[in-house]
Amino acid sequence: MGRVQRKTKRIKRMIIIGIIALILIIIWGFYMVAQLPYREAKSEAFQMAAKYAKVDSVKNFYIYNRNSTYYTIEGENNDNQDVYVVIPKKGNRVNIYEKNKGITKKAAEKIVNQKYQPQKIMKTVFGMKNGGTPLWEVAYENQQGNLCYAQVAFKDGQVLQNITNM
Repeated sequence: MGRVQRKTKRIKRMIIIGIIALILIIIWGFYMVAQLPYREAKSEAFQMAAKYAKVDSVKNFYIYNRNSTYYTIEGENNDNQDVYVVIPKKGNRVNIYEKNKGITKKAAEKIVNQKYQPQKIMKTVFGMKNGGTPLWEVAYENQQGNLCYAQVAFKDGQVLQNITNM
């Protein structure tokens, strides 16, 4: 009887391992399908940045969604200049900004920290305000735990808009 019980336990263990493996494969598949639009947007944005700004390496990729959607490639061009290439989702006007002609991501976050004393900065993305103003949008959690957004001008660090308590 002992041998039969061990064999039954082994079969049960193998079935459980098989079910867990199948669940992990299904989760991985859903994740890959969910990431497809992001990967396609990044690939298309890089192609545009390479074509119009001669960017040959990507350091960061940002998606900015406010009134319109913009994709930004942060990278280095053929002249070894660090640039931001802002590409609208709809339309064909590509904007190129030299990184050293404005404030950095860290500087934008510092401005928000000093002005609003957030509990936590959630995310910072480079984008474009309607009318063509390049900016950093800093998403943060305020002292009450509410989601807020601060738009900080890339060129001079001025806070353009602060959306609170979302």
